[in-house]
Amino acid sequence: MRGEEARLGSASVLVTGGDEAADAVEHESNVIGVTYERDAESWLAQWSGDADRVVVVSVGEQSRGSAAATASADCAEAASGVVETVPRESAVGEVGALVHEYLSAWEGATTVRVDDLASILDAVSTETAFRFVHAVLARTEAGEDTAVVSLDSDAYPPHVVDTFAELFDDVR
Repeated sequence: MRGEEARLGSASVLVTGGDEAADAVEHESNVIGVTYERDAESWLAQWSGDADRVVVVSVGEQSRGSAAATASADCAEAASGVVETVPRESAVGEVGALVHEYLSAWEGATTVRVDDLASILDAVSTETAFRFVHAVLARTEAGEDTAVVSLDSDAYPPHVVDTFAELFDDVR
């Protein structure tokens, strides 16, 4: 778990510099992953050893084949390694609701990691994606949690990247 000194750092980080920059961001004792691109099992394998509790919200096509898929009845009692699935990539409201449920139920600091904002932008309008990110960031900041969101800045015009960057404490 991060110390108090680290808590004074960024509560929200937009990673535009690739996986290495995202991996360099420390995480809290609990981790919620939102993945559109990676399969849930790979994501769990990466994070399960370093965190007390880990849940993955697997969205879109890869979520349908997830062997560990489940719908948790009680987030507070959920064991680490739970995979929540959202079949439709455009269902950002459902994704946000799952993130909110876990943030509300878990005690201790939590890091929410969104592995690819580009996938969200491909599935919904820029305005809807902006609202989703804004809601997740507002929720993490209210609970003194951390959000780490990745976006390939080369794939979008500078004004789109700048629009999202304004929401974050830190851009790397």
